[in-house]
Amino acid sequence: MATYTSTKRFTGFPCTHRQWKADSHCKYVHGYSREFYFEFACNEFTDEFWVMDFGGLKDVKAWLEEMFDHTFLIAEDDPYLEQFQQMDKDGIIQLRVMPNPGMEGTAKFVYDYVDALVKKKTNKRVWVTKVEVRENEKNSAFFSVS
Repeated sequence: MATYTSTKRFTGFPCTHRQWKADSHCKYVHGYSREFYFEFACNEFTDEFWVMDFGGLKDVKAWLEEMFDHTFLIAEDDPYLEQFQQMDKDGIIQLRVMPNPGMEGTAKFVYDYVDALVKKKTNKRVWVTKVEVRENEKNSAFFSVS
């Protein structure tokens, strides 16, 4: 059976994070403008001969904006979580708590959400095979399935 693929990139999501377990400058709050690259796959096209209707990804873009546009990402086990939660409550930051806010962890986090959403939208006709999260022109991480 043939598998078809298509790709979509979303750019311009400025956010901050910290890797509190790092023994480097990455333990400090710092930020990047993240971008997200998706590969979609299917075995059967739509009636329009598409893998994925990109116009149908408005909810993906909205979720990415909610999670990553001018937000502060923190690990769920960060020892300063309560202080950051207070800053969120006080309107200083827009806090988003994740298992791992680094590039690798974000790639898996985004994959899990978007793959489930796409499968639901397409009645499992389409699935996500790869997510790349890029923090700048030099650094990125992938999460993929075969």
